[in-house]
Amino acid sequence: MKDIISIRIPSICICFTLVTVANSALNLLHSGGTDMYAVSILLIFVWLVLCQLIDAAICRIDFKKWIHYCITESLILYLATLVFCRVFYWHSFTVRQLIMYTVVFAFVDIFIFSYFRKRQEMRADEINRLLNKKDAV
Repeated sequence: MKDIISIRIPSICICFTLVTVANSALNLLHSGGTDMYAVSILLIFVWLVLCQLIDAAICRIDFKKWIHYCITESLILYLATLVFCRVFYWHSFTVRQLIMYTVVFAFVDIFIFSYFRKRQEMRADEINRLLNKKDAV
């Protein structure tokens, strides 16, 4: 339960917010209609939940280093999300779309990994502080 509250829910919220903002900005830039906006947001949310399930499966693998986990997850989610975008959102596939997708994916991926790395460091510091306090008493 602690993982659901401290990892899965915040991750879904962060991804959902960033994708919603990016989608809205692109709609404004391209003056696209918003007829299917609610369906699009729901589809993105379902995809993000599926990404969390993929991440949960990858977390079961015993990686030697944290960076190996990051690279593996990033590559799998990059390719899976690329296919998802092509199937549901892109009527054509251009180099410009691939570049924009790669840049946005890299930004979001780095942001999320940095966020969780910082949270882990903060937890470790708190635990060490409590252990040092206990040893001092």
